[in-house]
Amino acid sequence: MIMKQYDKFIEVKILEALERRIRNYHPKKEIIIRDLKKKKSEVAGEKEIEYPLGFLNPDKFLILHNLRLQDENGNFQIDTLILTERYYIILEVKNWQGTVLFDENGQVIRKRSIEEEEGFPNPISQVKTQTFRLQKWLRMHNFPELKIESFVVISFPSTIIKPVQPTIQIPEQVIHNNQLYFKIMELEKNKYPHQTTMNMLMDISQQLIELHTPPIINLFHKYKLNRSDLNFGVRCPECRSLPMIRLKQKWHCTPCGIFSRSAHRSALEDYRLLIGNTITNKQAREFLLVESPDVIRRILLKEKLIQRGNTKSSIYMWES
Repeated sequence: MIMKQYDKFIEVKILEALERRIRNYHPKKEIIIRDLKKKKSEVAGEKEIEYPLGFLNPDKFLILHNLRLQDENGNFQIDTLILTERYYIILEVKNWQGTVLFDENGQVIRKRSIEEEEGFPNPISQVKTQTFRLQKWLRMHNFPELKIESFVVISFPSTIIKPVQPTIQIPEQVIHNNQLYFKIMELEKNKYPHQTTMNMLMDISQQLIELHTPPIINLFHKYKLNRSDLNFGVRCPECRSLPMIRLKQKWHCTPCGIFSRSAHRSALEDYRLLIGNTITNKQAREFLLVESPDVIRRILLKEKLIQRGNTKSSIYMWES
């Protein structure tokens, strides 16, 4: 049973909004496009394990995705944590593509072509660290300490995994996505003692979710941007031009000539993703490039934003 869904999609949505809004020739635009592509690949890789996990008995396995917990050393993240009555499983998902080589020290070298190769740290050391920190965390919160198994899951089946030299052994914990279900079924044959019940695991998973600390995503800070780096205005849903002009309760696109009553919705969503969950009339006028406060007030209320206050300084909020 999936107890916690993926929550990295919001990071993709925020990056997409920034890529749409950053000025065309801004020096950070190419970096943002690269990071967006990388994040999409990461999310796609993690989604790939949904298929093998879908074969697990939902009455016996509780699944939590993108769990981020805090200990005395800061935060640590687990791509997927699986709870059973006899043991826990940590899954570290890697979206490596191309050919992945393991050297004698466990370092990973990814090769996509003869000219292009990239090094990554030892993934086994990574899951060992996650296991150690999770064990301490469970102990600190008085949760049952069961045996913790772990796998490094290569999400894409087309990825080739091999050693740098024939004498080097690839760690048994490193598996392809299509091996995952069968590896878990092998664990089921082990004689781990029963130390919890499903009811207890449900309680544990709920507490894990409550103690999950999602990362604060501030792309303005990350890329050293300010609002003046963004393109303001309502984008045409047809030709993607900026900005559309407000005429008689409709948005008009000068380049392609279309009219729209709802084109402002995507602009407001960009504002919400990039700047925050509250907006004032003045901020909305500046972002949508509309002069009339009355027009903006009608738009915000029509979109069911919650108004706090009845003055010019009123704040409008999206429902969470």
